[in-house]
Amino acid sequence: MTVDLSRLDVPLPVVEAEAERLWAERDRRLAALRFRQAAGRATDPKEQLVYRLDAKLVRHPELLATDDSYPGFAQWVADREADNRRAREAK
Repeated sequence: MTVDLSRLDVPLPVVEAEAERLWAERDRRLAALRFRQAAGRATDPKEQLVYRLDAKLVRHPELLATDDSYPGFAQWVADREADNRRAREAK
């Protein structure tokens, strides 16, 4: 019995993309494991609170603020940085 190996042939970019996806998933899982381990070692109530808040933000990224959350704030910060730079250069 012979098997048609052409059915198993996959273009290299497809294989590379799948390998990249698998590595990214592995990295994500390892990061989650390390986070849980670090949170488990935290004994200070303040550290425990921080880990709980971090975990909430990881599970609910929609809670994170973006530039759209504070219109004009990014420009305000850029203006303050420019003011500070000019003040330092003037000295």
